Amino acid sequence: MSFVRVPRRASHWIVSLLAVVLSSAHAATPWVPTGDLNARHHIETLQTQGCLNGLTLTWPMSWAAVMKAERRAQSQLDDPQAQACRSSSHYQYLKAAHDAARSSRAGATLTLGGANQEPIYTAFDTQPEDTFSGQLGLYATGQHWSGRLAVAYADGERDDQHLRFDDSYIAGIMGNWQLGVGAIDRWWGPGWQSSLALSNNARPVPGVWLSRHLLTAPESPWLRWIGPWDLQLIAGQLEHDRTTPDARLLGARFVFKPLDSLQIGLSRLAQWGGEGRPQDLGAFWDAVIGKDNGESTGFDEDNDPSNQIAGVDFRLSLSPGDVPLGIYGQFMGEDEAGGLPTKISSLAGLDLVTGIGKGSQRWFLEATETVAGSWISERRYNTMYEHSTYQSGFRYHGRNMATTWEGDARAVTGGIQQYFRNNVTVALSLSRATLNQNGVIRAVTPVDGYPILQSVTEQDVALAELCIGHPLLGGTFHWLLSASDEPIVTPFEERERWTAGAQWTREIGW
Repeated sequence: MSFVRVPRRASHWIVSLLAVVLSSAHAATPWVPTGDLNARHHIETLQTQGCLNGLTLTWPMSWAAVMKAERRAQSQLDDPQAQACRSSSHYQYLKAAHDAARSSRAGATLTLGGANQEPIYTAFDTQPEDTFSGQLGLYATGQHWSGRLAVAYADGERDDQHLRFDDSYIAGIMGNWQLGVGAIDRWWGPGWQSSLALSNNARPVPGVWLSRHLLTAPESPWLRWIGPWDLQLIAGQLEHDRTTPDARLLGARFVFKPLDSLQIGLSRLAQWGGEGRPQDLGAFWDAVIGKDNGESTGFDEDNDPSNQIAGVDFRLSLSPGDVPLGIYGQFMGEDEAGGLPTKISSLAGLDLVTGIGKGSQRWFLEATETVAGSWISERRYNTMYEHSTYQSGFRYHGRNMATTWEGDARAVTGGIQQYFRNNVTVALSLSRATLNQNGVIRAVTPVDGYPILQSVTEQDVALAELCIGHPLLGGTFHWLLSASDEPIVTPFEERERWTAGAQWTREIGW
């Protein structure tokens, strides 16, 4: 007989979640979740058109912040422009989605999904995460708080933690700050296919967070040039079965908007502490100030107090000829020199929106290079997302917490997303990638650990993916079909060339 494994340190907040979720409620669902491709498309388009004046580089995004950004933009437009914004299909979708969120004070969500194999490459969109998964979530929101208890069972061959509490949380508003505890997906960056900071490629890391609620500009005339700004601080608990058991994930992100057309994000992430590692205030302060580069900062070789990555990203939103156009980029350093990130990897892309027929389309082209030093310096293989002390690397349950392409990869993706007015979405992407350049896997997997989902050799592959989302039986059904021109061999298995899956989600309010 086998037993499911409950995540360590989960029980101390599960009881609290139950108490919150089973209470009555009277307010809005707190945020637009990571993975809601439909909502992101319409919000991003309104932002580019000048109908919304906010920030779109960090997900999930507070509904209160979205609607505040819409009202801010409306107040700056003349009557004909404001009316044009309110009459657009993008605004109509946003208003309907917000009204639905506000009316959903308490209820339950049921999700069922599966695929013939665990999908290896992900994007911003929602998709099944394993060969089978089922989740029941109970949620409620109040005047200044929101809570959700999600209990799931997943059956997969690689990640054997079957009982999961991903997507559970408690969050409260204090002044203009949100304080929360739980495990929610995050996406830090402007990319549609991938991110070099945090993404939904791996399961969400349980922990605590602090973030701004309404993203207003500073009132001081000296700081008003910053525009709307956001600050997020996170502290998470990584899994026990890794080379440094129970290591922590620390993160900070600051996003601001100095121009109506320009958003800039600064991110910093660190793995710190864990079994056998220093965890006192001195070690924490060394990590905060970046004193963690081995012998160059006074530490013995392979004895750094933390493993850090940091960088900058941006999105420039333009509207030439009334065609919403975005140019974006992201640069992340695996190390630092002179207080600034170095050994940098890069992501760059552009997207534009058209309105052909009864709906809208988003076209994008995105290129990613995850070899450290690929940007204006010497290329260093087996470096990005790896570390000599934290030898499981920047991963959670074997999946990279940032880029879906893993380290030492180069990928170019072109895609089109079709958004029909009846809430049907069709997304098609084509990628050409070189995986694991130099053909080495540096990460170490302990005996009871989770196999790394990465190509074992250098491999050139072509990939195609089709995702379809549409209403069904009072919920939303997502289809996934992806294919590669040759099998991808990971340390765990030689994968099938075809991946087919589906996921259905139904919300029941009361």
